[in-house]
Amino acid sequence: MGPLGNDTTGVETDVTGTPPPPDDLPKSRTGRIPKWVVDEAMGRPVEAPGFRSYGAPDPLKSTPDGRRGRARRWLAGISVIVVLAALVVGAQRLGINPLSGPRLAAAKPVNGPTPGLEESSTPLGTPPPMTGAPSASFRFENTRADGVAPVTWSPCRPIHYVIRELHSPPGGRQALLQAIATVAAATGLKFVDDGATDEPPSGQREPYQPERYGDRWAPVLIAWATPEEVPDFGVDIAGEAGAVRVTTPSGDSTYVSGVVYLDPAKYTQIAARSGQAVADSVILHELGHLVGLAHVNDQNQLMWPRGNLAGLTTYQAGDAAGLRSLGSGPCQSDV
Repeated sequence: MGPLGNDTTGVETDVTGTPPPPDDLPKSRTGRIPKWVVDEAMGRPVEAPGFRSYGAPDPLKSTPDGRRGRARRWLAGISVIVVLAALVVGAQRLGINPLSGPRLAAAKPVNGPTPGLEESSTPLGTPPPMTGAPSASFRFENTRADGVAPVTWSPCRPIHYVIRELHSPPGGRQALLQAIATVAAATGLKFVDDGATDEPPSGQREPYQPERYGDRWAPVLIAWATPEEVPDFGVDIAGEAGAVRVTTPSGDSTYVSGVVYLDPAKYTQIAARSGQAVADSVILHELGHLVGLAHVNDQNQLMWPRGNLAGLTTYQAGDAAGLRSLGSGPCQSDV
């Protein structure tokens, strides 16, 4: 199947004047048609909603009845890369203010670990200086109360991650490590490899799993996954990623855990047709989401969700500017 078109000329409309969607749209193995597929086919603006786009109940905030909410359906900034069938014919489509004021005394929250683990009083690294012309071609998944400054990971503690090796393509682990090193250099954030895990992908992953990971926020789960595990991989999507956002006792917001899911079959197909570096850009795109970048409407940036016809292999000026901001957030000693 070729790329979906945006021309609805001559299409029969319903009584509201809205054309019905085509009846041949791609479906997942469960029969679901993602909203972005319908929007694209109808010529509407597309913002890929992401895997299990449930919203983001905060594991540290109270529910309306006074109970602490469980951290389910939390993939706040989860986003996708879309790989349209044009890759079959050679045109690859690869389907981000420091808080002022006093901090509250640390106390162990319900549904969260003892606060402040590994938190330093100063950032562990610094973003690189800007080079070249400035660019505003970036967006953040979430912003703070001012609506401008991004929600970030604490730069004063490392971001731990684990890798599920099951289904990994040849060279998959090395590709992941190289991509992580790239995003670390672009943000100044420190990443720590906690090794392998057998934890399976889930759209309802708990960000606090003391029985598996001890008294700390669960490390980021990076997993190569099948369409049976991540249903949206059954429709032309090559990767999904997002971070868990919590509200701190001082009223700030920060990321504490997250996931990166990758489709090994599509990754391998992209590598075979467009080269390994283009395939590895899928991982960079998803890591961009993990640290807080959102999709942009600029096809010359790696965070463009609709395609990589230019064969981009690394972050561009807008991506890099957003990543620098995401590495410049405040310390978060109270979570």
